[in-house]
Amino acid sequence: MNRTYTDKDHALILGGVFQAARITFELARYGRTDENALETSIDSLFQSRPENVTAVFGSARDVSLGLRHFITQLESPADRNPELTRYSIRLLQLGRKLITDRNTLDALGRDLEDFQSRMQAFGFENSTRHTQLAGIYQNHISKLSPRIMVQGEPEHLNTPDVAARIRCALLAGVRAAHLWYQCGGKRWHLLIRQKRLLAAAHELLEEET
Repeated sequence: MNRTYTDKDHALILGGVFQAARITFELARYGRTDENALETSIDSLFQSRPENVTAVFGSARDVSLGLRHFITQLESPADRNPELTRYSIRLLQLGRKLITDRNTLDALGRDLEDFQSRMQAFGFENSTRHTQLAGIYQNHISKLSPRIMVQGEPEHLNTPDVAARIRCALLAGVRAAHLWYQCGGKRWHLLIRQKRLLAAAHELLEEET
């Protein structure tokens, strides 16, 4: 993948992180979410050798949910969602953890490749795909610290299909967060480059309208 990354690249990746966080929030609180956004996030898990950042997510339109909430979280303190902030921070922390935990990263990559091969060979319904990806999340990510403690309505959190989709979203969020660091992102960039990242996020959304 290209070794020179722009503010748009970094904003697009953060859109992926915040999209996963928003999907997690919506599923946990309401039991529903934008299914197209969820499937886009899941598809990003299988872009193991992308030519560029855009190839991971498809386009800015595919992570527009995340881009909009990234902008809201940083630009509008009165509308800021503390749960969304917490999930996004935890995802970035776990993405950073994978940079140094090569064994977990390699095992995760093998399991995703194996799952993709089986999916292509046999085809899976969405519910089966969600359940198996949730298992991969539990096997590799849920054991890492800091753990993501999802808050929500018990009736949704205790519904197997909703719980599986939450884990799929979190797995995609960790993948996006890991990409952030792979592409030279730093957590402090959210502070000192905030205006540039926000401008890039706005520009990405405007290009898709």
